[in-house]
Parts: sequence; C-alpha cells; structure tokens
Amino acid sequence: MRIFLRLAGVAMIISAAVLFFWQDIREFFTDRVNDRIIEAYQNGESSVDVGRFESMITGVSTKTGDDGEEAPGGIDIGEGMAGVMKIDSAAINEPVFEGPVTEDKMKSGVSFVHETDHLDMQNIPIAGHRVEGAGIRFNYLDRASVGDRIEFITEDGTRVYEITDIFDVNPSQVEVMDQREGQPQQLTLITCEDYNPETLLFEKRMIVKATIVE
Repeated sequence: MRIFLRLAGVAMIISAAVLFFWQDIREFFTDRVNDRIIEAYQNGESSVDVGRFESMITGVSTKTGDDGEEAPGGIDIGEGMAGVMKIDSAAINEPVFEGPVTEDKMKSGVSFVHETDHLDMQNIPIAGHRVEGAGIRFNYLDRASVGDRIEFITEDGTRVYEITDIFDVNPSQVEVMDQREGQPQQLTLITCEDYNPETLLFEKRMIVKATIVE
C-alpha cells in the first residue's frame, strides 16, 4: 500500500509538472517539427516525418491511410508549400503553405488564404493562428512594428518586405485582401485578435501590411 501511495504521489507530481510547463513543451516540439519542415523544404524533399508523440503534442496532422487510420508518414510539402516566413522581431519562423487555408495547414504553419493565391500576385494574404501561451505560428505577431523586415524564403530566392501598417478590422472586412494593380507587391498577414471570453470568439482580426523592398 505504501509503495502504491508513493507511485501515485510521483505520478501526480509528474502530471502537475507537465501541466505547468505544457506550453513550453508544446513550443519546444513545434519548433523542432518546424525546423525539420523548413530543412526538408530547402533540401527539395517532398515530405516530413512526424511521430505520433510529436503529433499529439503539437497538433500537427499526420497522414492517414485509406481506412482513415493514422499511417506512418507526416506532412506533405512536395507541392503544398510556398516557402518560409521569418520575422525576427516577432520570433516568427514558419512554413507557409499554399491555399486554400485549412485547419490542418494552420496546425502545421501558416497559409495562403485562397486556392488561387500565388507568389506573383500583388497582394498575398497569409493567415495564421495565435496559439495562446506558446511562441508559435502568429502568436507573437503583435511584437512586430512598422519598419520591421519580413523575409519570405521561396524556391526562387528570398524576398524582403518592410512592415508599413498594423491595424485591426472586423472579420467581415475582407477588402484588406483586395488586389491593387500597379502597386508594389505586399503581404497581408492575418490573425485573430480581441478574444471575448463570454462568446469564446475572437471579435477582431489583426492585419499586418508589408511592402516588398528587395
């Protein structure tokens, strides 16, 4: 009985420690998966293996078999990844997936919004989650300031953008994604803002505009 109580006590201590450090643990494993995705993309690989334990912690979806059961494998980046986004001032280093945006893609990185979005359009909209308590995805986007640089690393090279504006809009104000012919190319980064605990909804969208400089 005494041994059982000791084991139960140890289990409770371990459980409490995991809960206390959960966001740090999640951030660590997400950064590790991100690094592998980015390295695989830069090496021209078509997929990245993600273990079941990593998938459970990070929320990153793994491949499924024909029967719907989880199959060995990971994230398909062969034709679905547009590049890598780096914002040093906001501690952002994320894979960017081609559209349309889906929950699975935003669990694995950030994503173009529409299926037809591409690297050569004038206004490239990119959406990402804010993961409360963890420094992943667009959670620290509010640390960025006007004048900060954004690097977008693609297969054709690195594009550099400068942040020109940061503001909030209502979710219905989709005109922030409009194309403006003849204007310099820009990025429109979109994430949730202004969480309402009563409705459990984010009532605003944070918009970061950045114009190409290189």
